[in-house]
Amino acid sequence: MNVLRPWMVAVLLVATACSGGPSSTPDQAPGATPEPAAQENPETPDLTKQELATDSESVTLVPSPVETQRALERAGIETQLSALISDRKLDVANVNPDNAAVRTGVVVADMLLTVKTSSKGQLLSQLDQVEAGMKQLDGGKDIQATLGDIKDRVQGDAVTRDELLKELDEISQAVIPELDFNGRDRIVPLIQAGSWLEGANLLAKAVEKADKPSAADGLLKQPAVVDYFLRYVKTEGQAKAPEAVTKKLESSLETLKGIASKDGSLTTEDIDTVSKTTDDVLALL
Repeated sequence: MNVLRPWMVAVLLVATACSGGPSSTPDQAPGATPEPAAQENPETPDLTKQELATDSESVTLVPSPVETQRALERAGIETQLSALISDRKLDVANVNPDNAAVRTGVVVADMLLTVKTSSKGQLLSQLDQVEAGMKQLDGGKDIQATLGDIKDRVQGDAVTRDELLKELDEISQAVIPELDFNGRDRIVPLIQAGSWLEGANLLAKAVEKADKPSAADGLLKQPAVVDYFLRYVKTEGQAKAPEAVTKKLESSLETLKGIASKDGSLTTEDIDTVSKTTDDVLALL
């Protein structure tokens, strides 16, 4: 399995938009020279949760997996996102916390999208993966106890799938974002990144399969978020990866920004681009 390279964080952090996204650069006095950002760890972006959430709480690139499914249903698309999930094995106990966070986010999205239809064994396996990810990331005893309790109730058939969906969605949207993760601010955005990446990929595939590309307009046409990370790649990102990589990433983001900025509805070609782009990133996990 490939290691999640530092440059990928620039792409994956787009996910913070799903529950309060990245901020724009704070306003500066006219003529002032911007101060270079401190970089305690040159391998990862120097972005905190507060910085990531400041100015884009109203920007939603893609909502939670549950909200995405509901939006598809409102658009008359009956395809269940769970039917589009690939059979992948992700190492959520990876020694690198950034890797573990993104991969855990992918598993969380898959779990939410399959909770109502998966077998007990499949659900327990996903819960085991999320629990392992939370342990690797130092999520704390409370989240471990909560997940343990859920596993016990699932094993004993003491909770309905509807009740479980509501409970897991709350954990994803409210509980996990409040965890400290031993003071590592970027862990929550990266977990959200994994969930967004999986949700965006499945959303694109669903509307593509239903041949209703315009159904994704309200979910994908948010250029402000893409523009933020494009600025990141052109500045800080240049020092974090080989030029060939950053140039390729810059080109990809320019393409996605063009799609997100379109005046008219999204086309089949647009959705195909989103699908292939997210496929490429997921393949690197």
